[in-house]
Amino acid sequence: MGRSGGGGGGGGRSGGFSGGGRSGGSFSGGFSSGRSGRGGGFSGGGFGRSSRSYGYRGPVFIHTNRYYGRPPRYGGGGRGCGSVLATLVILMVFVMVLFPVVRVSFGGSNSGVAASTIQREALPAGAVNETDYYTDECGWISNTSQLTDGMKTFYRLTGVQPYLYIANEVDGSNRPSPDAIENYAASLYDELFTDEAHFLLVFCDDGVGSYTCGYQVGSQAKTVMDDEAVGILADYLDRYYSSDLDDEEFFSRTFEKTAERIMTVTKSPWPTVLIVIAVTAGVIVVVVLLFKWWKKAKAQKNLEDQRTAEILNTPLETFGDSEAEDLAEKYTGSEQDKKE
Repeated sequence: MGRSGGGGGGGGRSGGFSGGGRSGGSFSGGFSSGRSGRGGGFSGGGFGRSSRSYGYRGPVFIHTNRYYGRPPRYGGGGRGCGSVLATLVILMVFVMVLFPVVRVSFGGSNSGVAASTIQREALPAGAVNETDYYTDECGWISNTSQLTDGMKTFYRLTGVQPYLYIANEVDGSNRPSPDAIENYAASLYDELFTDEAHFLLVFCDDGVGSYTCGYQVGSQAKTVMDDEAVGILADYLDRYYSSDLDDEEFFSRTFEKTAERIMTVTKSPWPTVLIVIAVTAGVIVVVVLLFKWWKKAKAQKNLEDQRTAEILNTPLETFGDSEAEDLAEKYTGSEQDKKE
C-alpha cells in the first residue's frame, strides 16, 4: 500500500499491521525542490525547517478582454444585451449557491486527505502511562506549549498518546531507508514507554525538501491508529510540510487534524450536493421564467408604443373622406360646444 509524497519528492508508505502485537512502518514525503533546512543541512545539533523555497504551485490563468472572430454587437434594440444579462444572472446564482457547498462537501481545506471510513472508539482512561510528548535532537522546538496543544488534543480525542521524535539522523544518515527508520522506531518504543497505548512518530528531514518517517503503534493503540488512520496522518503531514507554518504549529496541527478526522466517519458529499443542485436548478428555472415574462411584457409594451406612434404620425387624409369628415365634424362640434 503506497502513497506519493509532496509535490514529486515523496516516496511511499510501507509496513502496516500483522498479528496481535505491536506494529509499525514508514513513509516519506516532501517537495523535490522544496524547503531546505537552515544552514543547508544537518550537522552538530541539527537545523530546522525555516528557510523555505517552494516548488511548482500550479497553473496560472491570465484573463484578458481579447476576442476573436466578429466583434460583439452593441445596440440593435438590446436583444443581445438581454441574453447576456440573463446568462450572467444564471451563472451568478449557480456560483454563489452551488460552489461553496460543493467545496465544503468535498472536504474544503481537507481536500487531498484520505477519507475516514471506520467508526473508531477512543481507548479507555488509564490505558496510557502518560509521558512527555517529544524528543527534539535537531533543536527545532522553541515553543513547547504550541507543539503539545495539538498533541494533547489528539490524546484527548483518541485515548492514544502521541510521541514525536525529531531525529537528526538514523544510522548515520538524514535519508534513512524505510527499514532503517522503522527498526529505529521499534527500538525507541521499548526505551520510551511502558504501555501499549502510545503512537510513536520518528521524523527525519534531509534539509533539502523531503523527509522520512518511521512509526510504531502499541498493540492497544492499533484499534484507533489502524492502517487507514496512519495514512490520514501521513496525508496531513505531507499537506502542512509545504506550508509556512512554524515547526511547532506544523506538527501540532498535523496531530490535531488527524485526530478530528479519524474519530469521525467522513460523510459522502453527494446527498448534499444533489440537494443543492436541485435547489439551484429550481432557482434558475424561476429566474428564466421571470426573464421570459419580463421580455414578453417589454415586447408587448414596445409594440403598443409603436402602434400609438404610427397613429399619431399618420395624416388625417389617409383615413378617407368619410373618416376625415367624421373627424372634422367631431372637432368642429367640440369647438362650437366650447363657444356656447
